[in-house]
Amino acid sequence: MKNYTIWFAILSIVLSCKKEVTTINKSNTAIITPTESWMQDLITEHPDKDIKLIDIVLPGAHDAGMYELNNCTFGANACNTQTQSLNFYQQLMQGVRIFDVRPSVANNKIYTEHSTGCGGFGCKGGLLENIYSDINRFLDTHAELVILELSHFCGTSPSDTALISMSNRLLGDKIYKESASSVIPIIKTPLKEIIGNSGKGKVILIYEGIANDSLNKSLGLFSSAIKPNEGRWTNSHSLASLLQGQINEYSNFSNDGNKLFQFSWQITQDETQAITCAINPDASSIQKTADSANLALPATLNSLIANQQIKKGRIPNIIYFDFSGSALSRECIRISKLNLE
Repeated sequence: MKNYTIWFAILSIVLSCKKEVTTINKSNTAIITPTESWMQDLITEHPDKDIKLIDIVLPGAHDAGMYELNNCTFGANACNTQTQSLNFYQQLMQGVRIFDVRPSVANNKIYTEHSTGCGGFGCKGGLLENIYSDINRFLDTHAELVILELSHFCGTSPSDTALISMSNRLLGDKIYKESASSVIPIIKTPLKEIIGNSGKGKVILIYEGIANDSLNKSLGLFSSAIKPNEGRWTNSHSLASLLQGQINEYSNFSNDGNKLFQFSWQITQDETQAITCAINPDASSIQKTADSANLALPATLNSLIANQQIKKGRIPNIIYFDFSGSALSRECIRISKLNLE
């Protein structure tokens, strides 16, 4: 946006806050919105609507597997590497529905990884086998849709038979597959059709670099073409930079009905910050900067609503967070309801 005055006002409000803002309705009364079944709850609340991905906001977890650290290189620690505090089952229960997952092989096992590159500065995270088991356990009892974006492969790839075999073994019939007769884009397909009526949920697996062809789709192997979106990561190193960069991205959203909009709500450490963490684990960590970004979200959304940038028929559809949790999910649910009601 050309006038940034409002964003300095938002920053002042955020810095003066003492605690995280809960979801507020029009009467300014706190709402406790369930997060473990929010998709099905929306479907139940709106039986006359065919709710689609383009109609709602998905809470996302950036570097979602980095809720634990393993095999760290020298100087890498929680301060400069950890991006989540909850395992996948907990993240799912708290409403997260889209996950950034980065598989990496070490000691003949597939972990997740957050590093400067394959074999670079950083750590391995949770085991992919445990992550898939968590997803399977959740979807056994929750008829929700979960999306995994697998990228930044190290020592493995979308054609790795061990990787594909693991997903089939642990996720089985919960993997969404597309038949040759499917012509409606997934973002415009009703959620209830994607999930089905088995009482269990579905997971869409998106693999960076895979061919976008009918054979792969029939096997449940999707390219990023299944989720066309606008909005990009702005490599922001401060809260002010994040707000300005991401709001600029959203102001340019075409809203043409054929793409989702994605906020990348992460403050990225620069080299100096990462090195400072290596020397002093109590330095300004990823979690501390994430806390400031996450605290800013409600005020930012409210300002966008006030300016009619967010309104019925024009909403962001994905918000990726470091240190995701239920309060952030409820903000996404709040905007979904604004669009549906």
